[in-house]
Amino acid sequence: MDNKQKDDLEKVFAASEHLRPRIEPRYTDCEYPHFHDLNNFIKYNCSSKAITILDYGAGASPYKKYFPKADYRTADLINIPSLTYRFGLDSKITEKDEVFDLVLSTQVLEHVSDVDTYLSESYRLLKKGGTLLLTTHGVWEEHGVPYDFYRWNEAGFRRDLTRAGFSKITIFKLTCGFRAALFLFIQQLFLAKCPHGQPAKFTFKLFRFSISRILGFLYRISDKYWPDQQIVEVKQAKANPTFYIVIAAIAQK
Repeated sequence: MDNKQKDDLEKVFAASEHLRPRIEPRYTDCEYPHFHDLNNFIKYNCSSKAITILDYGAGASPYKKYFPKADYRTADLINIPSLTYRFGLDSKITEKDEVFDLVLSTQVLEHVSDVDTYLSESYRLLKKGGTLLLTTHGVWEEHGVPYDFYRWNEAGFRRDLTRAGFSKITIFKLTCGFRAALFLFIQQLFLAKCPHGQPAKFTFKLFRFSISRILGFLYRISDKYWPDQQIVEVKQAKANPTFYIVIAAIAQK
């Protein structure tokens, strides 16, 4: 990562519009379903206890407020205000073993060049009985910041966590099924280039404008009629969505 890339990332994390949609998503946000479901997953699994936390790949630490009494430490590849640990491309952190009650990793794993090392470090840094709260992508557009390497399904996610030493692994899928399809359709609609030719261009722009006017309504309908597609605990015999935006795990050492 060169200096310009690092500077660009630091500016992104410092911007208020980077943080707000993640913790206060609105129906008028194009990425509302993703951020709503991810925010709720972290909120449902937060802690008000005085525990020691490592936010591993912290960025702007959007979910810090959900751990009000924690000794909340941050680690990242780039310089961020009040960063506790700075790590390199190997993801290794200069800290002794078994320090943390919880390692929090949200939408970081896909950017890590060596997943095995990152997960092994998470395991090493946790106290015995400690918890890894981990989320990453199942389906998502490429978004290198500056790198983007992986996507996971349930079997691969569980394999990688088990290989790092974790046990009692519970897998979740977030923003699933029709909810995921609706979200991706709307997201790609607003990213798409207009087609060639004036009639086609006009029709496309009119259609996109019309969708923008009912965006909040569509997402409200998704919340109301498909709430069971927001956060799904994977159970082989009962529920294992095959189409989802985020895959998450709660794993213990």
